[in-house]
Amino acid sequence: MVINTKEIASRIKLGTMLLTLVYAGLLVAALVFAWSPKHYFEIILSILYLFFLAFIFVKNYSYIFYNSDGLKIIMRYTSLQPLSAGNYSIEIPKRDFVKAEIVNSHIGLRKNLIFYVKTPQGIAKFKPVSLSILNKSQVSGIMDELNSL
Repeated sequence: MVINTKEIASRIKLGTMLLTLVYAGLLVAALVFAWSPKHYFEIILSILYLFFLAFIFVKNYSYIFYNSDGLKIIMRYTSLQPLSAGNYSIEIPKRDFVKAEIVNSHIGLRKNLIFYVKTPQGIAKFKPVSLSILNKSQVSGIMDELNSL
């Protein structure tokens, strides 16, 4: 099974940047042309923008590339949050894979996938990977495949 969220991730990243530019342009235009003498427009616009950013941070969208066709389970992911950096990769040999579980957090808005792997020191737990960008059928497909291993 191969899952690549390149198109959706590009839309989310581009949409966030575009909305930030539109917000900044409207804010500057409102202040320069004095559209609102008591600045109600600017305050409401800023509150709406902050709610949008809070939603993006809570969802913690990530670009995900998942491949389990070979001898390894490969999960590559990159955060789509503003000002975040880093490309991460998890490569697990199928013979060392123990289990995977999905943990809901932030009132069910974020789904995190946690891998458990057998190591010489015992069972290791990987850092959670946010699956918020995937739809329900993709998440269930990943979990069905991982549970069958």
